[in-house]
Amino acid sequence: MLSVYSDAGEVNYGKIPVTGEMLFGLDFNRESGELRIDIQECKNIAAVDTKNKRSDPYVKAYLLPDKSRNGKRKTKIKKHTLSPVFNEVLKYNISESELYSRSLWLTVWHNDKFGRNDFLGEVLVQFENYKFTDNSPRWYPLQERVSSEDEGPPYKGDLVLSLSYVTPDSLSKNAVVKKKKKKSGPSKGELRVMVKEARNLTALHSNGSSNPFCKGYLLPDTAKVSKQKTNVIKKDCSPAWNQVFLFEDVGLDELPDKSLELTVWDHESLSSNDFLGGNRFNLGTGRCEGKEVDWMDARGEEILTWENIMENPNTWVDVTIALRATMGQNTVKK
Repeated sequence: MLSVYSDAGEVNYGKIPVTGEMLFGLDFNRESGELRIDIQECKNIAAVDTKNKRSDPYVKAYLLPDKSRNGKRKTKIKKHTLSPVFNEVLKYNISESELYSRSLWLTVWHNDKFGRNDFLGEVLVQFENYKFTDNSPRWYPLQERVSSEDEGPPYKGDLVLSLSYVTPDSLSKNAVVKKKKKKSGPSKGELRVMVKEARNLTALHSNGSSNPFCKGYLLPDTAKVSKQKTNVIKKDCSPAWNQVFLFEDVGLDELPDKSLELTVWDHESLSSNDFLGGNRFNLGTGRCEGKEVDWMDARGEEILTWENIMENPNTWVDVTIALRATMGQNTVKK
């Protein structure tokens, strides 16, 4: 099985002392969703060839926690220099909400002809509170290698959704897809979840693919009849489902004590399904109706999305979110 990570030849950390600086600028276009990283130059980087006082540097970029092959960008290699001039723009297409949950990881490497490249330094930019008000390049000192524990959880791919809470009044006025007719109007609303697609899921099969499907519950209800599930998409690590999960008879005032659990699985015909990643959308309070529960554990973008749904009923809320690598012991496996 091929590794989803792309650092196979870049293993020589700590061999070369880190020196020097990198000049780059950052710009984000909110309308197009394009992040531009203007890598201009480095100066005074360490010499791998100490005799001739030179290196063959290049710059590599990731948006953590994504360290997949698809998430890697890199510049061209500059030969025999300690102050390389790149003047290259590395680009990512990403939503604004997703960008603020990521970190830019730039590393400088010496290109070794035998494939054992040497680490020459790094710069880490956290986007959580970053202000894209000035895109002019600035100098950043190159740092020693950050320990693997500080890089965050492993990247498991992204889930692309649209969610909406529909009020009883809106249900009464409009025809609802897949909803049974009733003699009187509904007393409660419903939660609609459009499961659009997943991206860059882990490949579990020898052919470099998986057979993914998405499953949903509105906790604390874990009854089998309340389970929602997409079709299985075979041999695809970026499946497009475009299916709607419908959770009926839910009051808006009940949402603070609810948790939307979405999990992605690899379908196995002859054995149990394998977990690929998931998310829980709730208020992250750790409590339901005053009692402590493990499944009210949302964080960051999960909480913001849930708050957005409650504050803007009858409106579709779009979200692209990195899948969690683990969901704790209380993931519903039915």
